[in-house]
Amino acid sequence: MQLSVVKIPALLILILACIRCSAQFSAGIEGGYNKNYLVTNNSNRAFTNYFPLNGFNIGVPVQYQFTEWFAVVTDPSLIQKNYGQERSSFFQGVYQNNYNSYLQLPLTGRILFGGKRLKGFIDAGIYGSYWLSGKIKGVNANILDLTTNNTATNSIFDYQNRYGYNEKYIFDKKKDNRLEYGWIAGLGAGYDITTRYHVFAEARLLYTFTDQQKNYMTNQMPRYNSTYGINAGIMYHFHNNRTTK
Repeated sequence: MQLSVVKIPALLILILACIRCSAQFSAGIEGGYNKNYLVTNNSNRAFTNYFPLNGFNIGVPVQYQFTEWFAVVTDPSLIQKNYGQERSSFFQGVYQNNYNSYLQLPLTGRILFGGKRLKGFIDAGIYGSYWLSGKIKGVNANILDLTTNNTATNSIFDYQNRYGYNEKYIFDKKKDNRLEYGWIAGLGAGYDITTRYHVFAEARLLYTFTDQQKNYMTNQMPRYNSTYGINAGIMYHFHNNRTTK
């Protein structure tokens, strides 16, 4: 039995109506900790190593669930992407920690699986963020303040006094790339404690494919953020009128 041309639009309207009546809109709040790595090649800087630092993030997750197994999620958030650098050998003791805050907006597709109240989920998508502010803290050698250390340890501080600093990072329009884009993936689980309230936890990976710097010099080494984090939060289901086909 073949469908007539007239019946096809009516069938599409019926399918869209079924999707609409099964949709569920949810929103909430979440927070968590992360560890950010600066991915770069430091072969052009002798005795210099980069190391990850812990940070935090807080966001407002918004979910629109179309079916029992698929949803679209966005999560406007404030996130830190911190890292540090340290010197070794003769420069042992010289270091700098970079604390960077970003406004971030991801968009992911979510695959859900499991039971009625306890469900696992997998997220995958993209994000964009804006480098909002920065702070640098560290210790360096003061070339204008010489010293002689009687207990020499073969360190730069045997010949130059150290000084510490803790200050706001000043952006350079010609150097710093404040827009960042990348992909995001996550694995988590959630539980409906009532028909309206839902708690969840998720492990996430964010990887940037834009350089932290603009192309301002030749033979420039790119610098990318790679962030691992764990989030937990609670969401409220505004619509709970889901029906089955």
